[in-house]
Amino acid sequence: MALGALVNLALCLLCSSLELVTVLVLRGLALLAVSVVQLLRLPGQAGNAALEAAKGAIDAALELVLGMAWDVVVAVVSAFLDFLWSMATGALELTATAVTELVEAARDGGEEATKALTAALEGAVDAAVATKLVESYVGALGQVVESLN
Repeated sequence: MALGALVNLALCLLCSSLELVTVLVLRGLALLAVSVVQLLRLPGQAGNAALEAAKGAIDAALELVLGMAWDVVVAVVSAFLDFLWSMATGALELTATAVTELVEAARDGGEEATKALTAALEGAVDAAVATKLVESYVGALGQVVESLN
């Protein structure tokens, strides 16, 4: 019986040792697998950070280009409106000059009055056309700004 107990004790020690070695080997393999996964994940994270940085740079460049384009459009529209305004004021000055000449010609009479009246009417038509053109352009510009908002 003592021999059986001794064999039983030896087998228990052998099985416990094998179990301990197996657990250590499997735990080591699991930790190794986790480490490999972590190492494989790092380049992906670095690539993602690089993509985010590139996206930020592209967004900033696009914002800068669009801002500059908007400034150019505003400058062109402003210059065009200034041109239209100067054209309208020029037509009004021409009309005022023609009316003044008409009054002077009315004093002098006849044929000169007819010429001055014709010039005044042409100036008034030019002024009316320029004024309507400016009003239409301002209205269209207002609709463009509303649609942008």
